[in-house]
Amino acid sequence: MQDSRLRSSILLRMLLVSLLTLVLLIPTVMVESTIRERQDRRTAAVAEISRTWGTAQVLSGPALTIPLVRTVRDEDGRTKTVRNCLHVFPESLKVTGDLTTEVRRRGLYEAVLYNGRVSLSGRFDLRNVPQLNTSDREPLWNEATVSIGMTDLRGIKDEIAMLWNGANVPAQAGLRTTEVAPSGVTLTPSVDPKTPVYDFSLTLNLNGASDLQFIPTARRTEVILSSPWKDPSFIGSFLPTRHDVNDAGFTAHWTVLEMNRDLPHSRIGAGDHGQSAAFGVRLLQTVDEYQETYRTAKYAILVIALTFLAFFMSEVLVRERFHPIHYALVGLALVLFFLLVLALSEHTGFVAAYVVSALSVVLMVGLYTLSIAARKQTAYVVAGVQSGVYTFLFVVLQIEDYALLAGSLGLLISLGTMMYLTRRVDWFSLGNGKKETGENSPAGASAQAGKQATGPAEAEEISLT
Repeated sequence: MQDSRLRSSILLRMLLVSLLTLVLLIPTVMVESTIRERQDRRTAAVAEISRTWGTAQVLSGPALTIPLVRTVRDEDGRTKTVRNCLHVFPESLKVTGDLTTEVRRRGLYEAVLYNGRVSLSGRFDLRNVPQLNTSDREPLWNEATVSIGMTDLRGIKDEIAMLWNGANVPAQAGLRTTEVAPSGVTLTPSVDPKTPVYDFSLTLNLNGASDLQFIPTARRTEVILSSPWKDPSFIGSFLPTRHDVNDAGFTAHWTVLEMNRDLPHSRIGAGDHGQSAAFGVRLLQTVDEYQETYRTAKYAILVIALTFLAFFMSEVLVRERFHPIHYALVGLALVLFFLLVLALSEHTGFVAAYVVSALSVVLMVGLYTLSIAARKQTAYVVAGVQSGVYTFLFVVLQIEDYALLAGSLGLLISLGTMMYLTRRVDWFSLGNGKKETGENSPAGASAQAGKQATGPAEAEEISLT
């Protein structure tokens, strides 16, 4: 009895398997969407924890603001008074901070929180401010204020007071002007034109989450941070001039000069808040399981294609017969691997989730192949190929900087192996009942052995058309 066209045509099955590979990318995209959804849910949970504690903080200033007034005439000859604000930044600023950290959970999700005692000290020198040396503007010295910018005022845990040339000046909530920072606190020290130099110091008890950054507004800004957190990431426009990271935590030291940034030492009116020049530290969680899982899912086409290739080579070399339904079920198991990694990594971490998921899928596909293949060796080969693919993928994920190189070499080796194994296959006479390369060739011997092992039914003709 003649076989059906699907059973007898290698070419038709190859086309169907290729189409199936592309179709399986649809559930893979759905898995990637699920990963992003879980990542967004984690972000929302972290934001909720931070709202009750204090979010990422960016500190700027202090900035001394002196109102200036001048009299001008309009087009009708009438005089009017114009008021502007002169903002002067410190000659020098030194910041020292000691951060204590804790991790809080909301369901499955964790947020890194910190409390920092941040001390600021420095000096203002009004002798080098050109805007104060003009005759057309009159400074209102008694209305001078000092602004300290910070992004989240909910993180303030103690009253703020500043020593200003030895005098104690308490802070008030909010800013009198947002020309130097979007939010923060204001101090009203005594400023006298007869005293052009002012030394200041203050300490902030500040809560925040994940990030702590500073905007370098002084001619020379020096920042020293230390914390027992073992996994810092130094972020922003400037890296530390020196740092030490070990099992006891980290210490980092930044020095930024006026010439390192495009911010004037003094200005009239609004200007750049300096966010682009911010720098500092981010307290990282060592493993982001969602990012790792998302990167894993990006290699889905590679896992599916190489596994299907192992099945197809078994059909070509040793005359196994697999129906497209077999391929479909195996493909769904391969897609399920990525969903398993996502689900387990939320509880066990990425590495353990990857290993358990890979072993589960290899075992399931291996046992399934053992039950549908005519030869046990085929199941062993498929399980071996799958194990190699998952091992290779894990290595690629760990060496992110060399992922493209490792992936390219892996594909080159896979293609070379396929070319070597099929080098003597006579694709034109593959389905005519003939030995592809002669009775004594490896391929011919394998086909002949297959016929003897499986009986007449497995020796039927396979055509390429």
